[in-house]
Amino acid sequence: MKPSLTKHIIFDFFDGKATAIQRKYIEAWIADEENQELYYQYLDEWESQRPQFAVDSEKAFGAFQQILQETQPRPPQPVLVKNNAPFWTNRALGWRIAASVLVVSLLGAYLFRAQIRFKTYQTAYGQTAVYQLADGTTVTLNANSLLRVPRFGFGSDTREVFLEGEGEFRVTHTADNQRFVVRTADKFQVEVLGTEFVVYARQRGKRVFLNKGKVKLELAQGQQVYMKPGNVVTVANSGQYQLRQTAPARPFVAWKEHWFYFDNTPVAEVAIQIQERFGVNVVVPETDLAQRRIAGNFKAEKADDLLEILADLLQLTVVKTRHHIELRTIKQS
Repeated sequence: MKPSLTKHIIFDFFDGKATAIQRKYIEAWIADEENQELYYQYLDEWESQRPQFAVDSEKAFGAFQQILQETQPRPPQPVLVKNNAPFWTNRALGWRIAASVLVVSLLGAYLFRAQIRFKTYQTAYGQTAVYQLADGTTVTLNANSLLRVPRFGFGSDTREVFLEGEGEFRVTHTADNQRFVVRTADKFQVEVLGTEFVVYARQRGKRVFLNKGKVKLELAQGQQVYMKPGNVVTVANSGQYQLRQTAPARPFVAWKEHWFYFDNTPVAEVAIQIQERFGVNVVVPETDLAQRRIAGNFKAEKADDLLEILADLLQLTVVKTRHHIELRTIKQS
């Protein structure tokens, strides 16, 4: 089938005019992964040709629930004579059902709009991955991280991506000096004026390490921080930030090859890193042990690898329970 004919049929499908045979054809056509990008492109084009409006999802969901309650069958009442329901009653019920379908469609389109407009790259616990974006920029994602990029390419003004977790960016320069911006939660933004940097954005705070070039940070309080190569900026959830100069880049990029870099690091911090990288909840119940510090480089592709190293290095016992792992010191006799 020609692409123009396919486009015409898909537009009829979006308008609700497709026949049953056409719908089956579209289902078979979109099952092929090679056609999915074209499908989303048609959807984006179809939406741009129709007037859009902002949907109040909570209000729409409330209206949908009210419609469902009105259409729920009521408990049967004793009657003496069985009469056929008048035509206008069936018609009203039909309109209510149609309205509920419309509300669900609008609500679904609103909730899944981000999935349509953005392509998501995601890594699992213990996994790192390298992705190349449409502009040639290379992104290496650490474990348990997520990156969203525009599905249909960057605009003419700014190349903008969204990060949850940790990633290294090697940004490609464009002929028109197009900006590259990394956004995270809590209105934290990294604007690239250089090439190589690492962004850490998790629940316990944010961190940016600049290896080459320049970076401008925009903090939630409206503050702007300019970074030079070798700078590290750490931002607490309270909004307070600290800028310091560091010489080696290895502590901030060692994770790319599954290395852990510890430099006078408390065991409590090591437990947090294990949870972030492998999804394993490690508990250190002893205060003295939690405050003990270690140093060194250790390669671990699994949580058990690092736990075994810690057990040998610090003379610990690893206790695995149903919900977590405990680190305890070995009691001397």
